[in-house]
Amino acid sequence: MPKDTNHLNRRSVLKAAGAGAAFATVGGLPRVAFAAPKTIKIGLVMPATGPLAFFTEHVPFTLDQIKKTLGGKIKVNGTEHSYEIVVKDSQSSPNRAAEVTQELILKDKVDLVAAFATPETVNPVSDQCEANGIPCITNDAPLEPYFFGRKGDPKKGFEWTYHFFFAGQQLIESLVPYFKRLDTNKKVGALWPNDGDGIAQSDKEHGNPPFLIKNGFSVIDPGRFDMPASNYNSQIAAFKSAGVEIVTGVVPPPEFTTFWNGAAQQGFQPKVVYMGKALEFPPAITPLGDRALGLTTEVWWSKFHPYVSGLNGQSSLQLADEYEKVSNRQWSLPLGFRHALFEVIFDVLKRTQNLDKPESIRDAIKTTDYKSIVGPINFNKGPFPNCALTPLVIGQWEKGKKYPYEMVIVDNSTAKDVPVGGDPRVIKYS
Repeated sequence: MPKDTNHLNRRSVLKAAGAGAAFATVGGLPRVAFAAPKTIKIGLVMPATGPLAFFTEHVPFTLDQIKKTLGGKIKVNGTEHSYEIVVKDSQSSPNRAAEVTQELILKDKVDLVAAFATPETVNPVSDQCEANGIPCITNDAPLEPYFFGRKGDPKKGFEWTYHFFFAGQQLIESLVPYFKRLDTNKKVGALWPNDGDGIAQSDKEHGNPPFLIKNGFSVIDPGRFDMPASNYNSQIAAFKSAGVEIVTGVVPPPEFTTFWNGAAQQGFQPKVVYMGKALEFPPAITPLGDRALGLTTEVWWSKFHPYVSGLNGQSSLQLADEYEKVSNRQWSLPLGFRHALFEVIFDVLKRTQNLDKPESIRDAIKTTDYKSIVGPINFNKGPFPNCALTPLVIGQWEKGKKYPYEMVIVDNSTAKDVPVGGDPRVIKYS
């Protein structure tokens, strides 16, 4: 056989075997030895410690549930792959979040990065992924501080990073109908800190103030402040002086406890108190005792939501019930989004054409059109590029039957398919 023909035949064998094969020569003939399928590495950045640690309590349950559902493997293009989830603690610090994301990308060589829990976590994680060309999926931070906080251009968007949650505009559009149903003087006191959420909500052009004013409310805003704060005396004094009857803001649980204790000490008794972050978790509510009754929070997911997991077929109620049975803890809002994050991740991986190419994983994220336990997720519908909007309703804390305090959905103006469980009311003081 001519040399050239022999060379071409060998090249054909190499091409047919693919990049994942090794070659050994036995008896003068080539033998193909295929390598094991690629293990998919998923990086997860979360605030396991620090003031945002409340957001992570559902992670062990979620990861265990996923392992039981998938058996530690996922089939992609007919090939079964193992997967590994590498978890890093951001320590509730944006700088630390960026550092550990670099570790995941450069040291751990992950194929995809995921993160959650406020702009202080998802923004620095997403920025590192964008800079390094690594696919990234995040949730649990309002869309505006995620997109515009990262200097996103609505005409271009981002290349590698995608996010799903409610939007700040959607929040205020949900709160205003709720506020209007209550008997108040429409004076709103703002507790907006000097962080991603606070800056976005306080923006006088695109934030909450213009929409509130347009709807007949006045806004008393003492200005941005850094956290942790030793006290909120100046804000409380400003609210009392102006006759504020509605308080709105977004601070972590420890900060709200400081504010609410100060309000009691100074005799400030607003009729309505809405607080993002702080009032979403039973462990933060229970220590307040009956002073928690009537407090308001946005509800991004609940056991009452009419959605089903595309991963294991569980309804929202079934997911909440299983969590309570396994953990002996009360369900809370982040549970659905922890589950949905991995629903989307594994849906993306299953649709990826070539796991060895980050661009292929990115392209699968781009085309996501998925029905999750938190609602439909489609990154092409916006309202901003790379973002998917999920439903939002309003809830209040009341005396519970199974637990001391339980959340009741009281207004569904912007998500009619989520059922209400009661009527809104003003806070009652003894």
